[in-house]
Amino acid sequence: MSTPTSPDGARPSWTAAQWDAISSAHRLQLLQFIEGAGRATIKDLSGWTGRTGTSLYPHLEILEAAQLVAVEIEVGKGRPRRVYMPGPAVAWERQSSEPANEGHSSISLGAQLLSDLALRLRRWGKARMKKAVEARDLRNAALVSETTWLDDQQLQEVNAKVNELMSFVREARAQRRGKRHNVAVYHFPDVTLREARDGVTE
Repeated sequence: MSTPTSPDGARPSWTAAQWDAISSAHRLQLLQFIEGAGRATIKDLSGWTGRTGTSLYPHLEILEAAQLVAVEIEVGKGRPRRVYMPGPAVAWERQSSEPANEGHSSISLGAQLLSDLALRLRRWGKARMKKAVEARDLRNAALVSETTWLDDQQLQEVNAKVNELMSFVREARAQRRGKRHNVAVYHFPDVTLREARDGVTE
């Protein structure tokens, strides 16, 4: 796959190939783990995702073909092993290079992430049903959802706080202490049914 170039020197945007590569929640999770770790073996990824190494290879091959993951063969005392790391496309702008294509946009990615989080939340609920609920267990989850009004300056402040929080989360992911947790922060313009019908978004 060739790397798209920008005449003004700006970072290229994700192409349809990149969006297709993360159209699977499993591949999206793999990419997040690899980004957080910097380098990961198939054994690492299997342990973090709870999936067998055999089932992960096809997903990793798709990510590699889309330049989202790079592979290095590490040779040591034992058998050579594949080490996965972020590919060059990870540094590109995560927005569609084809605005007219609704299937490859940050909005579609956001909806996919929220759908995947709903499945994870239900999975956690099922696991809790199989054991006595402890007070500590109940404190290990937090949910806040608000509809509000924000001007441009307030939006900048919100984004700054989100970046600060996610920087903390990524540092914690790199350290990998304690138990796995899902942390999601997403804000977007609220659109009523009438506005959606009329094509009004602001």
